[in-house]
Amino acid sequence: MSEESKPQRRITILDSDECSPCEEIKKANKEKIESGEIRVLDIRSDEALELLEKAGAPDMIRYPAALVEDGKGIRVCDMFHDKDFTLVACGNEIIAIREPPEEQPAAPQSEAPLPPPTG
Repeated sequence: MSEESKPQRRITILDSDECSPCEEIKKANKEKIESGEIRVLDIRSDEALELLEKAGAPDMIRYPAALVEDGKGIRVCDMFHDKDFTLVACGNEIIAIREPPEEQPAAPQSEAPLPPPTG
């Protein structure tokens, strides 16, 4: 499947005054939010309510939560966040939206032969 024909995944953080972890999540993912890679919607907005209805969401949402739109439809998912990671859990699927950068491996040691033993 070419990159152009792959369905895009869209992640929307559901924000609310009642969601104290949402502020931390938004700060930690500020660059992705500003670039449009991740959206933030107030849960009371018309757009959020429409998406929640399409997702078949229950009346009560456990915060922090996100909507994931992809080839599987629209799903309401749980979010997990700490200083290193922001993860979205949709059933048994885990989506990492922020994780620590991979450590660069140390420079490889040269394969120079050892000097022959003396004496």
